[in-house]
Amino acid sequence: MTDIYPFFFSATGELNTLVPDSAFQYGVLETMRVSNGSIPLWGCHRERLELSASPLPETLYTISESLEQVALRTRNWPEGARVRLRYGVKQGAITDKPMWDLCIEPLERDSPWSNGVVLGLCRTRLTSAATQSPFKSDARTLGHGSEYVARRGCKLLARDIYAQAAAEWPARSTTGEPLLEPVLLDPAGFVIEGIRSNLLLRVGTEWTTPRLDQFGVRGVMLRWLAGQVQIGEDTLSPRDLAGADELAICNSVRGVIPARLLASTPEGFQVDSQIQSPVRPGAGTSMLQALISEELW
Repeated sequence: MTDIYPFFFSATGELNTLVPDSAFQYGVLETMRVSNGSIPLWGCHRERLELSASPLPETLYTISESLEQVALRTRNWPEGARVRLRYGVKQGAITDKPMWDLCIEPLERDSPWSNGVVLGLCRTRLTSAATQSPFKSDARTLGHGSEYVARRGCKLLARDIYAQAAAEWPARSTTGEPLLEPVLLDPAGFVIEGIRSNLLLRVGTEWTTPRLDQFGVRGVMLRWLAGQVQIGEDTLSPRDLAGADELAICNSVRGVIPARLLASTPEGFQVDSQIQSPVRPGAGTSMLQALISEELW
């Protein structure tokens, strides 16, 4: 089989490499999956990009055209591809005109998520600023003046808080074991999201996800799932996670992954059966996974 290599794209065409995220003064990020020559959730990603950064219509058109080329070029990749879209303003730019680029890389034959995830609660607290758009929004008139409306729930290129949370837990990549997904709470101690995912918990037959109106990112996969099955949104504590009949995470590249909550803390972390044994999907999680396989990829 011919080797498959990542490639890079921008408004100027194909590139040999990309600058690091730190080269951007500010920006937003969309990460999506390519499968069988298409990007099934591009429409949802596009809407979130519009809400987060308000790119010009002609820019959105060019990005969409480029993504179509990417999808066609990767249609024979056996496991599909992961596309990372950056849209933002470079450091030291003469103007504040945003630029965009794409990083396209193959998905693994043996997914590191195939054994599920274990959830580790973090001391790091999520702030509303961590997901507030860095782009100036339209002004609205209020009383005697105008104010700019904050756009929350955006996936930013600046991910310092997420990196800080991830650093609390030791990295794990042992074959056959579940991944460790650090989980962020808000300043009041309520559960919000994983560093790479939204959370789902099932009690009885009901699915619920944490409230995301003030903190966190409303992921594209979560949005799609909520259009297919009923998913409530509520203020949730770690105790709610511990008492759930099923736990899962979701994101737009990996779909729905079964999860288990760790009883240990970063300070008391030890390698034992709790973290070594794979996490198997329950009936509700399996149903969501089947829905994604049938409808998306």
